[in-house]
Amino acid sequence: MSLSSNIGALMAPRNVVLVGASDRNWAPRIWDNLRRFGYEGGIYPVNPNRGEIWGQRCYPTIADLPEAPDHLALFVPKEQTLEILDLGGTLGVRSATIYAAGFGEGGDPDGRARARALRLKETLHRHSIAATGPNCMGLAVGRSKFCTFPDEQLTPLAPGAVAAITQSGMLGQTFARGIADAGLTLAYLVSCGNQTGLTFADYIDYLADDPDLRVITCYIEAVTDGAAFLAAAARARRNGKTIVAVKAGGSEEARKATLAHTGSLAGSTEVFDAFARDVGIVRVDALEDMVEAAAYLSRMPRPKGPRVAIMTNSGAIKSLTTDAAQTYGVEFAQLDPSTETRMRETLPDASLSNPFDCKRTLRLDEYMACVRALHDDANVDLLLMAEELPRAAGIERKVKNLTALDAFVGAEATKPMAAFAPVTLLETPYMHSLRAGMTHLPWLRDIGKSLRTVARIIPSQLTPVLAPHAPDLQRAGLVAQWRARASALSEPTALSETESKELLAAFDIRCPSEVVVSTLEEAAAAAAKIGYPVVLKGVSAAVPHKSDAGLVLLGLADAQAVREGAQLIASRCAALGAPLEGILVAEQVSGAIEMVLGLHRDPEMGPAVMVGMGGVWLELFKDVAFAPPGLGLERARQTIALTRASQLLAGYRGAPASDVEALAQAMVNLGRLACELGDVIDAVDVNPVAVRTQGRGVVALDALVVLRPPQQNRG
Repeated sequence: MSLSSNIGALMAPRNVVLVGASDRNWAPRIWDNLRRFGYEGGIYPVNPNRGEIWGQRCYPTIADLPEAPDHLALFVPKEQTLEILDLGGTLGVRSATIYAAGFGEGGDPDGRARARALRLKETLHRHSIAATGPNCMGLAVGRSKFCTFPDEQLTPLAPGAVAAITQSGMLGQTFARGIADAGLTLAYLVSCGNQTGLTFADYIDYLADDPDLRVITCYIEAVTDGAAFLAAAARARRNGKTIVAVKAGGSEEARKATLAHTGSLAGSTEVFDAFARDVGIVRVDALEDMVEAAAYLSRMPRPKGPRVAIMTNSGAIKSLTTDAAQTYGVEFAQLDPSTETRMRETLPDASLSNPFDCKRTLRLDEYMACVRALHDDANVDLLLMAEELPRAAGIERKVKNLTALDAFVGAEATKPMAAFAPVTLLETPYMHSLRAGMTHLPWLRDIGKSLRTVARIIPSQLTPVLAPHAPDLQRAGLVAQWRARASALSEPTALSETESKELLAAFDIRCPSEVVVSTLEEAAAAAAKIGYPVVLKGVSAAVPHKSDAGLVLLGLADAQAVREGAQLIASRCAALGAPLEGILVAEQVSGAIEMVLGLHRDPEMGPAVMVGMGGVWLELFKDVAFAPPGLGLERARQTIALTRASQLLAGYRGAPASDVEALAQAMVNLGRLACELGDVIDAVDVNPVAVRTQGRGVVALDALVVLRPPQQNRG
């Protein structure tokens, strides 16, 4: 039985046992919160050294309770945790909160070794105990009034639209206060720690079935199972929930690859985006943006398209929103002429544009006429109102307008709408009560923050990657051969350039005419056959980046230059102490734009296809974009368009357009390689890929494939 099978018991336990209860740990805070929240189950302190605590009986062991223990809140060191969980399992314990650290968090090898030695995961699975943690701060659930979160200032939770899952407990309680300040109520607050117990995927999958929930916010440091996480997120989306995530940093493992450039070009955030957008995850950059996104999504669906209209009564706000929209990539809708006609009837002297500045606080009839005109415009996908809540009673026209706007959103609006304040203000009691009375209209705060959040809420226009490519049966024998070779390895190993290109060619990625030779005369003969000018490269698996080592010579125009070049490469290889396996003589492809293709193995999401500016500019500009390996041609085209290099490919300043279609097809083919051999491919670096003029295709001028044993690095 999986841990997640008892997750319902974790969210609503029959009783809570505070194991190791003491005034010197978090136990008294949990005790107070359970009573403050109105938890109706039994609460049992356990400590063999105390007969009484907080005016209540304290039990010596969990076996001495008046009823079978159900949830264990463990305030004991890691060495005692397994023993108590084992005993609890025999007594019927179904869930636990494990606060102790030292179970492999941080990713250090010593920590992982300790975690394996302590066998926590095996113990939880053996007894089917659904646990949050270890190294966490517990959880709180509004519906069951259950809480193992030690924050004395935590606002009581209640069934509702917003849930929060976080790997950082301290950050979780800070985020909870931000949610409360935004006038929202959390339904769930989960601190999942290092996820040895339940994972993000488990929690999201459970929350997908809550009928009241609309948005699941996540602070993520690591995804332990990318496939399960994405499947749970997709299920949540199908059930009408939106996941909003802050993804912390890039993974160190993703940056430590030394055998291919791709490893230094990707942190987990970029690859996370490439996969997450396909399952509807909204990734934001900061906690405050996550609060704003929750404020919007708790009341409104995501807009169907990217076109935004804004209504304000200030020229300054119009200017600032225009600047912010340009900064964050928000597209303003082109208003239909009929909309301008309707608004001109209401405000004859108004300057009609988008953003629309009505220049003053309008009468109620004028205000709602303009709102309806903008709302009804078929070119508008999202309507934003720049509004400020009055700080005190007395501005009745403003209050009437806002109240009518909220009623319109609740009863008549057929597309998303939201209000945003120009700045974030500390609310007065009057402001708070006024906003609390408006139950339909989302309220955002600060121009820049609001537009930044809106930009992320707008759904991706990229074609989703729905499934991996089906294996090509004609390549089955070749795939089996490469798998067999990888199985014989003990560590990731770079193939020679020749072997790398053979593998790429098998997946229909074109390579130049070339031949590997052993002598100077063979090199000259091969060059004459291929046709001058030619390129010479030293073939040595010990030197993955040949250009940096001076083992690539370009533009050799005759036999003598080829002989001298081959001799120079041999001497440079000898100086490096690298065995020279041959000299590669290749056709020189010129007059092309140099791009890069690659497969990057993200430790969380698995293989991802990379495209970007290549050649010597690769690491300087790091102009790359990623896509899941099952991508089709349209997604490949769209991914190329995400790079700045796409402007060069389109024909910059009168230059001829390049063969983008052939580059897109090469991306698809590289994705097929990942789908069929991804578990034994550590990295692929195809740099440069020469993209020739339209209709002339692409050529992989250099390639490096790194094989790995199939059992390494799940995902």
